[in-house]
Amino acid sequence: MEKGTAVPEWTSLDEQLRALRQAQAAEQPIPAGRLLGLPELPDGDVWVDAAGASAVTRCAPKTISGWLARRNPADNPFPKPVRLLYRNYWPLSVLTAWQARERELDGTPARRRGRPLL
Repeated sequence: MEKGTAVPEWTSLDEQLRALRQAQAAEQPIPAGRLLGLPELPDGDVWVDAAGASAVTRCAPKTISGWLARRNPADNPFPKPVRLLYRNYWPLSVLTAWQARERELDGTPARRRGRPLL
């Protein structure tokens, strides 16, 4: 995760199952991330997968995976994801903060780097 991004600690499988069953028994809504095994995020933040990250940032999925492999863009590296079962997830707030820094640097990331926008 990006520095300064606090993600709650993971719990044991038994604790997670207990919390899910309690929420189910109380007929409370269960956050989708919790069903995937991701910790709950503070302040109503939500988890975004690779497709969601592409939609939010307007960058092609292959561009994002290339940036992650090379820690690019050099002036504003794309945030590291949480990996779970071979998939990448980011808090939405981390992606929107990254996108805001991109705008401050010179417009959209794709345009700045000569790639078409989605």
